Amino acid sequence: MGPDRARPEPAYVIGIRPAPGATIFPDGKVVVVFNRDPGDVQCEGGRLDPDGQVGTVRTYRMEWGGTISFAWPDDGSLTVAYSPLGCVGEGGGGTLVAVTPEQGGPASAQELQANGIVMEFDETVEPDEAGSRGAFLISDSNGEEWRPTVTVAGHRITVRAARSGVFVPGRTYHVTGSVHDASGNSTEISLTYQTTDGDE
Repeated sequence: MGPDRARPEPAYVIGIRPAPGATIFPDGKVVVVFNRDPGDVQCEGGRLDPDGQVGTVRTYRMEWGGTISFAWPDDGSLTVAYSPLGCVGEGGGGTLVAVTPEQGGPASAQELQANGIVMEFDETVEPDEAGSRGAFLISDSNGEEWRPTVTVAGHRITVRAARSGVFVPGRTYHVTGSVHDASGNSTEISLTYQTTDGDE
């Protein structure tokens, strides 16, 4: 009976970020929190980053698929499915590696209105249509559509509302568009936001 009492509680996952089902970038970060140090954790569909982590919190980087799996001693296991970001390059086009604010979840309508949406690519890109309008479209859950202003700075493209009042709390917004790299390879962009009030 003594040895049984001394056995530690089995390790299990108490939290994971992003939440299962969320949209994630290729090479996106996944943080797994255990109730105790699980020991050696094997991972498929991702990699430990940085290497050599121990303790209750482990950080991984996704590979190009949408599923990441973990296995640890005492038959512990977890498989999590994500939605890879809707960004498709044709023939080696630029890859979207970061977007601010993070898409796929809640975002402040005030922040979107004031700062726009900033996209970072792995190489220099340009909107597929010349000029500051036309390459991107914003539509909301009420069926309204706008052409935003688009600014380019090397690897970064910023999409901003062309007028006040475009982003309001309590709606879902879809941002679509396309860019190309120096070789003319095109990348399609599709982002989604659910807006909240800035005080929430």
